[in-house]
Amino acid sequence: MTPSPIAVGIMQLEVAGHSTPGLARLTRRATERFTEALEREPRIAITSLTFAGPPLTPDENGYRALDFVQIGLNEKTERQLAFLLIVTELEIAADSRSYLLALPSQLTNVAVLSTRRLSGRSDPQAENEDLLAQRLATLMVHCFGRLLNLDYQADPANYMRHIHHPADLDAMRHFTDAQYATMSGNLPREANDAYSAGNRLGFFLRQTVRNLPRILRGAWRANPLHIATKLPRMIATALSAIVILIFGAETWDFAASVSPPQLAVFVVASFLAATFVLYRAFSFRLVSTRQGEISESAVVTAGATGLALVLTLCCLFAFFALLMYGVVIFVFPDPLMSTWTSARDGASAGAHFRLVLFLASVGILSGSLGGSADSRSVVRNVLFAVDET
Repeated sequence: MTPSPIAVGIMQLEVAGHSTPGLARLTRRATERFTEALEREPRIAITSLTFAGPPLTPDENGYRALDFVQIGLNEKTERQLAFLLIVTELEIAADSRSYLLALPSQLTNVAVLSTRRLSGRSDPQAENEDLLAQRLATLMVHCFGRLLNLDYQADPANYMRHIHHPADLDAMRHFTDAQYATMSGNLPREANDAYSAGNRLGFFLRQTVRNLPRILRGAWRANPLHIATKLPRMIATALSAIVILIFGAETWDFAASVSPPQLAVFVVASFLAATFVLYRAFSFRLVSTRQGEISESAVVTAGATGLALVLTLCCLFAFFALLMYGVVIFVFPDPLMSTWTSARDGASAGAHFRLVLFLASVGILSGSLGGSADSRSVVRNVLFAVDET
C-alpha cells in the first residue's frame, strides 16, 4: 500500500507594506533545492504558498517570530499541512541573540526563516542570488530536521550542525544514513496531521491520550523552572498578597480550623483558576478549519502548553510554601501562635502545614492575575521556541 503523503508547506510571507519581488524568486529557487535534499523520503509532499500578511508591529529589534508562528498555525490548520516553513525578508527579533536566522518551533511544527541576514555582515558575495538561494535551502533543511527532532551534530558538513554565522550554511551538505532512518521513523509521528471528523470533544480526548508522550516531552522541553523565572509580576503580586495575609489573625484562625477536604478543594480550585488565567494569557490562539475541524497538532500544542503551565504553578507553589514555612518557623514566636487564634492552637505542626498550603494557594491564585501582565512574547518564547538559530 502506498503511504499517505505528508504535506510540508513553504510559505512566502510578506507583511503589508514590505513586499520585494526578489523574495518570491529566492524562495522558489530555495524550495527546489530543499526538495532535492529530501528526495530520499517519498512520503513528503511539498507545497508552495504565498500569503500577504497583516500589518504586524515590530519592536525595537525587529518583528517578533512568534507573531509569524501564530499566522503559520492558522494557515497550517486551514490548509491541513503537517509542517510549515515560513520565509520572510524582515528582521526577526531574537530573545538570546543579536539577530535571528530562523526559529523552529517543534511544539507547533512551524518554523520561521528570515532572509535578511543570510548574506552575513560584510559578505563580499552579498548580491550572489545563487549563494543566497543555497543558504536559504540549507536553512530550510536544518529547520525541518529540528521539527523532526534530529539532534545537533558536530560535523561541519552535516545539515544539523550548530549555525553561528550565515557562512556556516555553505559547508552543510548532507544527512547521515542514521539521520535519514531517524527522520523516516519520526516523520509520521511528528506530523500531527489527523483532523476531527465528528465529535470534537471525543477527538480531543483520544488525541490527548494517543499523544501523551509527545505532550509530556513538549512540557518538559519548555522547562517550567525557566518559565517561572520569566514571571516577575506574578511572583511580586503573589508575595504581596500572602505577606499581608500571614500577618492577619483571621488567616491563622482559618488555617487552624479548616478541614483537610475543604483545604484540598481550595488548593485544586486555585490551580485550575490560575492555569486558566495563564493559559488564556500566553497560549497561541488555536483555530479550527472553516468546516469546524480541529487538528491533532492543535491538541498536542494545547496539551503541552497547559501541562507546562501547571508544572510551572507547581514550582511556584512549592517556592511559596517553603518561603512561608520559613517565615512561620523563624519569624513568629510560639506564644503569639498559641494565643492569636481563637479556636485552636495555631502553634501545632498541623496548623503550620495547613497555613502554608493555604498561603501558597492564595499566592498562585492572586499571582496569576499579575502574571497575565508579564511579557507575552518572553513567556511564549520559552514555551514554544526551544532553540533560536
